[in-house]
Order: sequence, then structure tokens, then C-alpha cells
Amino acid sequence: MTSAVKSSEEHYEWGVDLMSSLAVEGIVKRVIALATLGMAVIVTLEMGFGYGATTPIPTSVQWTSMIAAYVMGAFWMFGPWPTINQAFAFVTIANIAIFSATMVADFPPEITLGKSAFLIELGMFVGFFFERWMLASHILFCVAATTFIAVYVVTYESVSILMAFVVWSPVVVSIGGFVLLLHFAVRSMRLEFE
Repeated sequence: MTSAVKSSEEHYEWGVDLMSSLAVEGIVKRVIALATLGMAVIVTLEMGFGYGATTPIPTSVQWTSMIAAYVMGAFWMFGPWPTINQAFAFVTIANIAIFSATMVADFPPEITLGKSAFLIELGMFVGFFFERWMLASHILFCVAATTFIAVYVVTYESVSILMAFVVWSPVVVSIGGFVLLLHFAVRSMRLEFE
């Protein structure tokens, strides 16, 4: 496990150094911050326009997810570049917050399933900066969460299987396939420069 952790740190530092050498570290931080704040704003609008959760526990989940997104967005906007542990915690918390906020919102089921696409944005960050075991944990969680949402809307919200599959399929392909392609491209670049 020690070699896996060391390899993960090296991979992450290489990505951060690449951002610095290309003078795009600030741009990347702002993009991540704006994506994170965008998720927070969507939850805020959901609650403001009457799509918020309707019972106490789901409401607290929605508020917690929204506040977490604002805090993490502010951290990316104004804080230093995170360490690998902070970055992985960010991804883990964001994954859970996206899934939780999606499940408790009082949206039409088609939108509920469509919101799982937010997990793709995090995948781009994970695919570029993280090593295999972190990437695998992200992909497994996101595929499982998206599949759970799809099964839920088909089983309990009367969404047709075809409609659920049409949304589920490209999201899962993007979460898994395209993120892996990005990861392998970055890995190839790194090996080329070493």
C-alpha cells in the first residue's frame, strides 16, 4: 500500500507541476471553483423555486450538500492548491453531496436522473490528477450512484426503462470510459517526460 500511496502522490504532484509550468494553475482552480459553485447555486435554486425536499431529514441533507458546495467552491476560488488528501476528500464529499442532493430534491424523475451528469465534471479532475486506486474508487461510486438513481426512477417514479437507459448510458460511459481515456493520456504524457 505504501508504494501505491507514493505513486499516487507522485502522479498528483506531476499534474500540479504541469499546471504550474503551463501557467494555467489559476485557470484550472477557477474552473473547478465555478463548477462547484454552480452545483451549489442549482441546489439553492431548487429550494428557492419549490423543488426542495419536503421532510426534515431530506431537507437537512439538501442544506448540508448546498453549504458544502459553497464552502468547497470558495476554497478552490480563494485557497491554495489542495494537497492530494484534500483533493481526494473534495472529490469524495462532492460525489456524496451530488448523489444525496439529487435523491432528496423534489424534482421530476427525468431531471433527477439527468442531474447525475454532474458526476462527470468531477471525473475530469479525477482522471487528470489521481492515480489508479483513487480513480477506481471514484468510478465505482459514480457508476453505482447513477445506476441506483436510474433503477429508483424506473421502479418508484414510473420512468420508462428506455428513457432511463437513454440518460444513464452516456453518463456511465462518460464517468467510466472518457475519464479512463483522460487518465491513460495523462499517464502516457508523464511516462514520455520521465
